[in-house]
Amino acid sequence: MISGEINNDVQLAAAFRDDNEKTALPALNALWKNNYKALVFYANQLIKNDLLSEDIVSEVFTKLWALRKNFDNTPSIRAFLYVSVRNACYDHLRSEDIHNRIHKEILYTTDYVAEVNRDDYDMMYAEYIQQLYVQVKELPERCGEVFKLFFFQQLTTREIALALNISEQTVRNQKTKAVGILKAALLKKDLLPVSFVLHVFAILLAGDE
Repeated sequence: MISGEINNDVQLAAAFRDDNEKTALPALNALWKNNYKALVFYANQLIKNDLLSEDIVSEVFTKLWALRKNFDNTPSIRAFLYVSVRNACYDHLRSEDIHNRIHKEILYTTDYVAEVNRDDYDMMYAEYIQQLYVQVKELPERCGEVFKLFFFQQLTTREIALALNISEQTVRNQKTKAVGILKAALLKKDLLPVSFVLHVFAILLAGDE
């Protein structure tokens, strides 16, 4: 299957787990060679984006390398690769759906867009969303957990409460706290008018129950 000292799946898995990177790297290269194209094809069937599919698969291989000590056979390695690629694709699609929803609602419900060049608006909006992601990572642990489940997974207050084993009121409190922190942080960035920023958060919070 593979040239050199690695001749079968058992040897491949053993080499990949080896503490010596000179032994593990050839195994990683073999796994890449044997799975990369199929994984990219699989990802592209889900998200319909060639370049992004390649990026996702490359990132998954990076994670695999960091976790290589956890795998003792090639079926578990391949399962990790496909499940990770699938989850990354689903995360992208959920994120894209959220962005499209916010983007569309802002376009139809604010007068601000009509006052600026559409290209300028798109750039400002992209920067706004990028900064939102950055600031979410800086939230306190519980706030971050709640907001991520709400924003990325689109769970309701009840679903979040069940997932985190906390009360619905705690979810509401943490969500309110998270929104307050994020609004303050983004307003300081002065990327867009205050009314625009407030409107984005109003859309995010609409109908979350």
